[in-house]
Amino acid sequence: GNLSVMRMLRILRVVRIIRLVRMLRLIAELRTIVVCIMGSLRSLIWTVALLILIIYITAVCMTDAVSEARTHEGSLEDPLLTQYYGSLFRSVLTLYEAIAGGVSWDVAVMPLIQ
Repeated sequence: GNLSVMRMLRILRVVRIIRLVRMLRLIAELRTIVVCIMGSLRSLIWTVALLILIIYITAVCMTDAVSEARTHEGSLEDPLLTQYYGSLFRSVLTLYEAIAGGVSWDVAVMPLIQ
């Protein structure tokens, strides 16, 4: 009786050790995945920074062009032009929406064409 209980406890310990080894292998794989993601974050941050810079420069040019056209033509008061390009913030927002799919680029560019 007592000997078979001791054997069962040893077998259970071996099973626990095998489970632990399997878990450690999974943790090592998870660690590898996390290290790879952390390594790619630097490139992602630079890409996002470059995208924001391009959007900002384009928005400044568009806002300046709309402001200049209003100044020279005087009576240029298109409500859509004001809605999409009336300020620098609105121009940045319009460009972001065009990239993200919030507004169609065709709709956003129509006031500039007219």
